[in-house]
Amino acid sequence: MDSVKDLITVIVPVYNRESIVECTLDSIASQSIRPRLIIVDNNSSDGTLSVVKRWASAHVSEEFPIEVTGEVTKGAAAARQKGFGMSATPFVMFFDSDDIMLPGHIERLAKAISDYPDIDIFGWDIAVNELDGNRRIYPFADKDIAFRHIFNGIFSTQRYAVRSKLLTDVGGWNPSVLGWDDYELGVRILCASPKVKYLYGEPTVEMKRLEESITGTDYASSASKWEHAMDICRDTLSRHGNTKWTRWIELKTVVLAGLYGREGDRTNASRLFNQTLDREPSIMRRTLLTIAFQYTTCGGRGIHHLLRPFL
Repeated sequence: MDSVKDLITVIVPVYNRESIVECTLDSIASQSIRPRLIIVDNNSSDGTLSVVKRWASAHVSEEFPIEVTGEVTKGAAAARQKGFGMSATPFVMFFDSDDIMLPGHIERLAKAISDYPDIDIFGWDIAVNELDGNRRIYPFADKDIAFRHIFNGIFSTQRYAVRSKLLTDVGGWNPSVLGWDDYELGVRILCASPKVKYLYGEPTVEMKRLEESITGTDYASSASKWEHAMDICRDTLSRHGNTKWTRWIELKTVVLAGLYGREGDRTNASRLFNQTLDREPSIMRRTLLTIAFQYTTCGGRGIHHLLRPFL
């Protein structure tokens, strides 16, 4: 097996995380075998950059290469793309500055890369500490993966490592996407028909929900971010002529409209619902989308499973 620093680069974008970023970086430094590490400060306005530089200076070595750089363009996608442009290893992993790598995470990935040399993506389950204090396991999948991603977002950044060539081939991160950028990238990756391997076992990544995270605590207050990502996904699938996945995206969009309604923003809910309905010529599917919107607005969950046979 190649030296891990020549095999895997971990890229960590960071913005205004001076009080917590060291915990994330320490968890990477504590791995039994260490990857190459690139940290990208996304124009932080607090002391994050100073903290990161001081940490890097204390930990860098020949066996643990660390680079610190900056990206002034706003958004995690721009920062991730900056780091990706600096990487030169066959695989990259993107990791957020409020997540924790548990022991053995990099070693497990490196072994999988060695054991399955034809695989493009290795994915794993993660443990999420929710805002309400509950801990949930979010599973990855290597079957029915498009459906799972479109409705469950399984290509969130901390849940997989990807072959660098594949990421380059699909165009990398899109800096214009300021929310659900990993979701949008996941759709483009799936259109390339990658070979995917699910690494089963206990989660080796811990994620902590924060109110000040990119996704925030509601949907309606950042409607334009999510809808921009969905528009790009729809255009991508249309270009690939994938009718089934496009219908799934439309259902996902109606569910988003229903979430606006559930949060009390009836104006945005009606606007997005009507826009989506206007694109659908089929009376039957318009009826199904209406059911999905009303069901979600009233608090229902999992409508995509109920309607899947009819889309």
